Amino acid sequence: MRCNNCGWENPDNNSRCEKCNSPLQGNDNPYLYSSPAQPNLNKTVSEADAFPQTPVQNNNCPNCGYPLRPNVQICPNCGTNNANPTHASQQPQSQQQPHIHQQPISGTVNPWQQVSKQCQCTLTPIQHDTENTPPAPQQFKGTTHQLSRQNLDPDNFTITSKLQASLTFENGQWFLQDLSTQHTTFIQVKAKTQLHSGDIILMGNRQFIFEEK
Repeated sequence: MRCNNCGWENPDNNSRCEKCNSPLQGNDNPYLYSSPAQPNLNKTVSEADAFPQTPVQNNNCPNCGYPLRPNVQICPNCGTNNANPTHASQQPQSQQQPHIHQQPISGTVNPWQQVSKQCQCTLTPIQHDTENTPPAPQQFKGTTHQLSRQNLDPDNFTITSKLQASLTFENGQWFLQDLSTQHTTFIQVKAKTQLHSGDIILMGNRQFIFEEK
């Protein structure tokens, strides 16, 4: 007798399936049958082919999601008794399909997945008294930029047309390095600034070399 739930061929005198423990006889399940297995059922087939005249209405096991035929209480995949789903599964825990837990959208953020700062900055030229309209700001996106007259102020010949300076984004901070042959890249100090040996400080019209002793 073939089990209607899992397709296992059982001895005719069995009342329950040897494989999935589903009842084989003694109930009113209209889908049960005891006819010999057909040659085309020796492998996995679709239920529409196996039961062409019977509407298929599957239920899913609440424990593992395995599709169950109507009136089947024991899940053949995980062994859960769906007549009393609060009972623990009869299948060993190591063989059960793991439950997938999705990370909530809100809550504590994984510290190893911190979002980096956006690599974007703007250099805005200060308007001269002789200029009628303020110059347009220059935007830079990315981690490394070579600054020159072309991408800073095309009509300003005090800026070299070669390499004036480099602008880099490292470890969440922006850094400026002078690359001009005349060493004409300066920063106006407004806050406490760390000095390194070899730094040149422009105060008034006098340059000073800083050396750490």
